[in-house]
Amino acid sequence: MQTVHLSYKDEYDEAKKAVQSDSAILEYIAQNSFVPDMRFLLKTESFVLSSAYANNKMLSLSNSRTRILPHQIESTYTVVNSLHKRFLIADEVGLGKTIEAGLIIKELSYRYNYDRVCIVCPASLLYQWQHEMKSKFNEEFTIVDKKIYTRHKGNPWVLNKIICSIDFIKNRTFIEKLSQVEWDTVVIDEAHRLRRDANTQTKSYQVAELLAKNSKALLLLSATPFRGKLEELYYLLTLLDKNLLGPIHSFQATYCVPEADLSMLKEKIASVVIRRTKKEVGGFTRRLAKTIRFELYPQERLLYDATTQYVADQFNKAMQTENRAIGFVMTVFQKLLDSSSYALLCALKKRHEYLTKLQSENIKLSNRLQELDDDAIEDVDEIVNVESVELENEIATLSRLIEMAQHVDKNKKAEKLLQLIKKLKAEKNDKILIFTQFRTTQDYLAAVLQGYNVVLFHGSMSRDEKEQAIETFKNDAHILICTEAGGEGRNLQFCNVLINYDLPWSPLKVEQRIGRIHRFGQSNNVIIYNFATKNTVAERVLEVLNHKLKLFEESLGTPDVILGDITDERFFNSIFMELIAGLKSRKRVTKDIDAHIQKAKSSYSKLQELTVATKIDLNFDEYYKITMQERAFSNKRIEQFINELKNVDDSIRHCISQPNPKNLYLVRYNPLTNTTVNKFGTFTSEVALENEALEFLAFGHPVIDFAIKQCQELTFGGLAGIKQIDCPYDCCGLMFHYLLTLKAKEQVQRIVPVFVSKDILNEAIVDDIEQEALRQFGRAVSVQDDVAREYSGNIHYYYELSQKRLEKKVRAIVTEIKESLNLHIDPFMEQVQQHYRQEMEYMHKRLEWQECQQKWYGKDMHSAITRTKNMIGKIEEEHISRMKQYCGFTDVTWNTRLVNAGMLVCTPPSF
Repeated sequence: MQTVHLSYKDEYDEAKKAVQSDSAILEYIAQNSFVPDMRFLLKTESFVLSSAYANNKMLSLSNSRTRILPHQIESTYTVVNSLHKRFLIADEVGLGKTIEAGLIIKELSYRYNYDRVCIVCPASLLYQWQHEMKSKFNEEFTIVDKKIYTRHKGNPWVLNKIICSIDFIKNRTFIEKLSQVEWDTVVIDEAHRLRRDANTQTKSYQVAELLAKNSKALLLLSATPFRGKLEELYYLLTLLDKNLLGPIHSFQATYCVPEADLSMLKEKIASVVIRRTKKEVGGFTRRLAKTIRFELYPQERLLYDATTQYVADQFNKAMQTENRAIGFVMTVFQKLLDSSSYALLCALKKRHEYLTKLQSENIKLSNRLQELDDDAIEDVDEIVNVESVELENEIATLSRLIEMAQHVDKNKKAEKLLQLIKKLKAEKNDKILIFTQFRTTQDYLAAVLQGYNVVLFHGSMSRDEKEQAIETFKNDAHILICTEAGGEGRNLQFCNVLINYDLPWSPLKVEQRIGRIHRFGQSNNVIIYNFATKNTVAERVLEVLNHKLKLFEESLGTPDVILGDITDERFFNSIFMELIAGLKSRKRVTKDIDAHIQKAKSSYSKLQELTVATKIDLNFDEYYKITMQERAFSNKRIEQFINELKNVDDSIRHCISQPNPKNLYLVRYNPLTNTTVNKFGTFTSEVALENEALEFLAFGHPVIDFAIKQCQELTFGGLAGIKQIDCPYDCCGLMFHYLLTLKAKEQVQRIVPVFVSKDILNEAIVDDIEQEALRQFGRAVSVQDDVAREYSGNIHYYYELSQKRLEKKVRAIVTEIKESLNLHIDPFMEQVQQHYRQEMEYMHKRLEWQECQQKWYGKDMHSAITRTKNMIGKIEEEHISRMKQYCGFTDVTWNTRLVNAGMLVCTPPSF
């Protein structure tokens, strides 16, 4: 065993333990010689698999249920190989920021044991994140909300993998315990919501500061990180690196002035911002939009006009009394009116029933707007207080509208849908996706289309029900009717026809609908059918989406930064309702929308000006090609490992079956939770991607993790054996497998093979043999007894030879690491120096001014001068501490431990 100190830290205890371990293995070999033992191959393989990243492989890519794309490999590579793993990922919508974050989380866990992970996202995305991490990366995350927080004894933030909403953790009740824990990796989704400028900061930003301070790696995710104010961008990037952009006063003086030169700012931002647009990435098919425009039947038009008048009257009253709840209700009614008369009738009846109950019981109900999700939005009758004096007239109006709705016996929109479906089926379109905002409309459409094979998908379904619905649509059903909440995060690129039966008033929601099918993996042009009734709000919404935003054009649609900047649905709710209520003219509404869009475009132009694709010294096209080959190789290798292990280990046989004719394995048992599973699984990424109902048998899966850990235990055996590999060199010798632990800024481990032989071989051949031995699982074979005894009898001699070669190999590794660290650290140290220099200049000027005020004008500045001097002292201390920290990053210590040793027989392959 060898321990080399290249830094201040003493590791004598670890070294002593390692020596004892090495000696025990050597004594075992001396007493037992070398015999064929599959456990020797399995123990070796378990260490090889878990340290594959040491050969520049990214394990996360092979062990995720994802369709890996070149730009995702690039971002993962960039983050995990950086000195400070703190980045803003600002890719456009549809390029897979969630997948990139998952890959990075997984890779950081493999390489650096970054296992404490906190994901912060909007409340509406909690379950989507949890599902993505589980289904695509085999990572179990706990959603921490008020219920879990209250139920948990102690501090719930000590859980290793959690997901929580920003609105939940910004509550003062939870911040104190949150501040007591540290994280390896923090991910903040929708990071543009972390608002701060020179004068104000939100509670969300304050919590983000706390998380940033207490985390090693930090990922901020936002397609729309910049909305025009450079100060906001400054504070967002300061979460990543407080020294990057210098003190705020210097930043303002340099960049927040007219005609400022932003070239230097652009260069600084590029070091922490990863941004790719759809145009840069490419690979998208075209999107073709068609409008189904029609006139209502006379009875439908009467109902539409009467309901619109009711909505306008009630909305005006709400504006006069500042009753936001009523305004919200009327907005929903207008959307229901444009969705379907059936959904409207259901809502009218519910509201009539509720108001009648209020009238009789004089009940007042507090506002519960925030509890609604997209699927439940039509149940608005339960959330509003209505003064009893206004009830009678509204109830009478509702009665009249209900009667009118009940007399509508023909539905032009439904007829048009049936005609379209019939046409599409005749054109051999086997898969059709229909979107609606409302569950009631969804149920109505299911009844209308009962002659077809239809499946529903909505937010109220359980996870298993959702998975089954997708599988049914993919394999059997022709039509999927989906609601807004149900469609989040689902990839349906096996379908290329989308029907917007109704249109949300949020452009970004419409884009997200399209994004379900218009994404990577879509091989056909996407056809979008938009339903719009003539002379209705729906027609006006379509006009904005189509002509103002050009949402349905060409292959890319509207840049999502623009959509994100106008995604505040309240703006469109307000602007369209003001049009309906007669509070604004059509001309004024058009002007307001144009101004809003122009502001968004201006922000987009500024963002494009500030961000550039980071040029990395790596051929990613070639790297991508190699990675895909390695992915297939890694999947097969894990499968071989498990199949061989089942032959010698009863516990693994109990967990997983032999493969069936489709090469699927029945996972019977979870050894980590001691629970029954009984689900089929696959080792192949592509098969797992095609069928999310399958267990993905890769790193992160309980059976795989248990198996690898089992093999690495001393009690497993496998300390010695014989391994045969295919190799162009016909020779044999001893292979020692050492576990190398390196400690610098991070601690990493890797397996180091050392081959020694009685034959004289040049170093290049030995290098080749060592690498080939790691690449191949090998075969357990016998050798002649005298050959085995010769090597085992001289094991201590060969061990000493291996130690000399090991030290040489490790020193080369350490030198490479130190050179890489120095290369990475220099720019950061320069930033630190510049930041504190600017800070000190500013503080000394302030001190000089304060002293002048006291000396020449007689002002009492004693307290201010004392505070400034204390601040200068604090800044100096911070500067010294920061520089020491960076200097310490280049210190590298290492130690090794012998894992096992055995004979290696190299045999030229026969052709």
